Amino acid sequence: VLLSPEHKKIRTAVENHARDIKKAVRSLTRTGAAPVFPQALWKRVLLDEVVDFDEINAFFFSTKLDLDPTPVSTVESALHKALGRSAERKTVSTSIIWFRCFDKYSEAVETVFPYRTSELRVWRRHIDDLFTAKIDESQTRVIAYDIAARKVIASNPGILFNQCNRCRARQTPDGVS
Repeated sequence: VLLSPEHKKIRTAVENHARDIKKAVRSLTRTGAAPVFPQALWKRVLLDEVVDFDEINAFFFSTKLDLDPTPVSTVESALHKALGRSAERKTVSTSIIWFRCFDKYSEAVETVFPYRTSELRVWRRHIDDLFTAKIDESQTRVIAYDIAARKVIASNPGILFNQCNRCRARQTPDGVS
């Protein structure tokens, strides 16, 4: 696969992070320059893997405060508790929620890969166009398309977010499959 300079830059950064991912996460989160973001998801951002927006939604936008005084015994249980897994899962189900989560995701990605800003803007605009073209009942289909496309992008080093035409799912007459 012949990669563009943008692809090569991302691949090089990912390879560097992967050498010691725990150290990369620690270094990033301890600098003070990283935005607030679910600790458990930084690894996925650093490795340019698909990120679950439901996790972002639960972390930032949960309306339930977990006041359980039970002490946690492991880091994993603390993360589960902090991400709201002990509470109800917060599913991304509307365009408004999707945009809030995408903006938090973009902020994290741009912290790690500052040269991806325009790429992420193209994707945001692409999804906005789909939401705008659809009636309210189709929002879940646009969200499902976004999830599928982000999986394709994350698993294929030859596709970036600004190459929407290369990751589109099969289209139906109304524009979303």
